[in-house]
Amino acid sequence: MESTTRGRADTGFNHLVILANPAADGFDHAIATAYSQEVERLHQSVHVRDLYALGFDPVLRADERPTEPGWSPSPDVAAELELVRRCDIVVFIYPIWFGLPPAMLKGYVERVLGAGYSFRDLQVAAGQPPVAGKPLLSFSTSGASLPWLDEQGQVLSLKDIFDVYLWRGLGMSQADHVRIDSVVPGMNAAYAAEQLERVRAAAEKACANLASGRYREQAEAAVRRRAASEQDHAS
Repeated sequence: MESTTRGRADTGFNHLVILANPAADGFDHAIATAYSQEVERLHQSVHVRDLYALGFDPVLRADERPTEPGWSPSPDVAAELELVRRCDIVVFIYPIWFGLPPAMLKGYVERVLGAGYSFRDLQVAAGQPPVAGKPLLSFSTSGASLPWLDEQGQVLSLKDIFDVYLWRGLGMSQADHVRIDSVVPGMNAAYAAEQLERVRAAAEKACANLASGRYREQAEAAVRRRAASEQDHAS
């Protein structure tokens, strides 16, 4: 899949899908396809970045840390940042491995979404310009069932350390998450179709929220809350 752009963008809204699964014939790729088709059907555009197919380098080098003097993004990061700036919503699609997203996606967050953004910026939720005020939508898949994952504390912990952390730390407007469990080789075709319908419904909702201005209203409300919080701390 590597990098693809679909849709006519009649509305001017752009979805950036970050896909992190090395199996080209896996269910995560089917999710990316279903999401893209629904966005295209609703006359918005979608750009899919298949990190493994692209050979994206997830390793953050010492000179890429935002505290380094004269910091500037490397060429590959600069190219990714431009796509992030142009999008209206960021969409993650990934499997859960050992209770966490793949290292490839974690590296994308560190090198791209975190580019030039220090821990101090994150602590005060200063807002990372390329994504500030934009929504985050995640689709995660797992071979284990959701009840089992919940018993291990994985569902809540992943929400806290990834979804909420990025949403608040980067100054995004919100974070939604669609979890699809029991994704195994040879899984029931009817179950797979049902889950892809959930993906299409989530895509339709995201398109509607962009078109109606709901995401923008949420972003403006978040800015007001941050400003009020800063004022309280200053007084």
